[in-house]
Amino acid sequence: MKRKWWIICFLSILAGSALHFLYDLWPNPLTAVFAPVSESVWEHLKLLYWPFLAAAFVLTKDEADGRKSWCGLLAGLLGAPLLLLGAYYTLLSGFALYGLPLDLILYALAMAGGFALAWHLQRARLPAWLCGVLVIAAGIYGAALALFSFAPPELPIFLPPV
Repeated sequence: MKRKWWIICFLSILAGSALHFLYDLWPNPLTAVFAPVSESVWEHLKLLYWPFLAAAFVLTKDEADGRKSWCGLLAGLLGAPLLLLGAYYTLLSGFALYGLPLDLILYALAMAGGFALAWHLQRARLPAWLCGVLVIAAGIYGAALALFSFAPPELPIFLPPV
């Protein structure tokens, strides 16, 4: 990946880490949209979504072919939480591994994995219809992150760990 992408990936990881504490410092409905309001796995997916989305705007600012870049970045935005959830639940359920150091490593790897996926896909010629699907999926996912902060379903992913 380009050096610029790695730098922005690193800054996104730092931004997500800072977002973790935003709601504790300033608890209100606006910060609840962007920062975790509980320790549930679902709430922590915001730490991937919002910094990655902001990074996508930075990375596409001077791009000649914005559609191609956005298509790859949206795939990375949607792929990062899948990577995180897959690894987290595999390690938790399959190997009984959990803890803060592991969570931090998984977070950084998921963010880097999302950026790597975006980098590779933005260089490929993805069909235009797929980009439209990715825009809709990313919008629905972002809306779900916001909505379920205020009205979470009674499912394990939305409950804080015991």
